[in-house]
Amino acid sequence: ETAMDVGLIDCHCHLSAVEFCEDIEDVIMRAKEVGINSVISVTEEANDFERVIHLSKSYPGVVAPCLGIHPIQCWGSQEQRSVRLQDLDSALPLFQKYRDEIVAVGEIGLDFTPWYAPHAEHRDEQEAVFRRQLEISKALDLPVNVHSRSAAKVTIAVLKEEGMGHYL
Repeated sequence: ETAMDVGLIDCHCHLSAVEFCEDIEDVIMRAKEVGINSVISVTEEANDFERVIHLSKSYPGVVAPCLGIHPIQCWGSQEQRSVRLQDLDSALPLFQKYRDEIVAVGEIGLDFTPWYAPHAEHRDEQEAVFRRQLEISKALDLPVNVHSRSAAKVTIAVLKEEGMGHYL
């Protein structure tokens, strides 16, 4: 049996993004038409969590939800910035609330692009948020879906230091 016999899994998509609000049904239908049977839908901010959970309930067996706080916050605005520890605060109870529904913790990681993380304190705070979410994934026994841009060596080092064995 090959992957095409079973169907494909999109291991990283953003179905909870506002850009898909109008045509989510069509997006999922088109994915199925080309052999994608399941999609792992990541989040970027805590306010995405409820939407991705709703999508997973609306499309059971198709949309597999992840919860995570991305290293860049305020997507879609002029105020995009590096994540801060307080961005994680509102997400923490949601990891527990949805622990039995999520398939991974993500999208989490590091983004050291100079215009987002120009100073060491930005990079250090991103790393603290990343490590905290790695701890959550271990506590929940879930893999992680990782974002890394301009930070590959540090990202890999942190994953190794934290003893992570399952990540995308």
